[in-house]
Amino acid sequence: MSLPPQKLPRRHAQRRTLYHGRHKTPPLDLSSAENPQAIKPQAKKRQKVPISDANDSSAASDSDSDSDSEAEFVVAGPNLANPCDETKAMMKREEQMWKLHCKKIRKGDPVAALKGATAEDFKTFLVWRKARKNSRIKRQATMSTYWHVLSMNYQRTAKRYIDEGIMADLRNWIPTLNLDDSEVEKSALYVEDLCVLQNGLWVLQESPINIFAGCTSTRPAALVGKIPLLYEDIEFQVFPPLIKGRRPAVRLILNLQHIKRSGRKKKP
Repeated sequence: MSLPPQKLPRRHAQRRTLYHGRHKTPPLDLSSAENPQAIKPQAKKRQKVPISDANDSSAASDSDSDSDSEAEFVVAGPNLANPCDETKAMMKREEQMWKLHCKKIRKGDPVAALKGATAEDFKTFLVWRKARKNSRIKRQATMSTYWHVLSMNYQRTAKRYIDEGIMADLRNWIPTLNLDDSEVEKSALYVEDLCVLQNGLWVLQESPINIFAGCTSTRPAALVGKIPLLYEDIEFQVFPPLIKGRRPAVRLILNLQHIKRSGRKKKP
């Protein structure tokens, strides 16, 4: 014999009605609560969103663009340094020396020999360079400079950088040649000495050149060299005095754009 359903308090029924109305869920029937099997869960159907063809075409175009950029980088090769004219002249000189060396030892094509050169080939070349008649290689820094220029020729010819192991091997091998590695003492020019020079060179109009060289830390030969300092590179500026009655201030501006070079860029 089943028992009659138990009556719930009125306030409890009101709370249940407000709760289910707020969450939009139907209230639980007491008759079904007594029979749990009668409650059937309502599973929510997950909506499947198909992938649009536009996304596929966009991804394909991005992939093609990346492939084209990669192919361009492969064809372009590594970014090599942009040497100045003096360095290019040294590279040309070292290229001629490499060709002469290959001819002496019957190495064959100098270009192919340079592309396939090993650490032993570079060492043989530098020893031959040092032992040549009328060779003036006395200092270790000079040999290091020749090796650096030769490595730049290798980069230009082979379109790639020298293996790091070869660079380390040559860097450790050059000090074993027993070349002079002492520091050269460079005496400073004091103000008193500069005054004596200015008095003696004033007639020859060399005094301004020496002053410019001392103020800008530039070699005098560079100021009057291949691209000399011109009048258009010199500018005077006159500023009024800060205190009335005194002389105006005169400033001289030098444009050394074609003379000084720093960080592979012309620098005024």
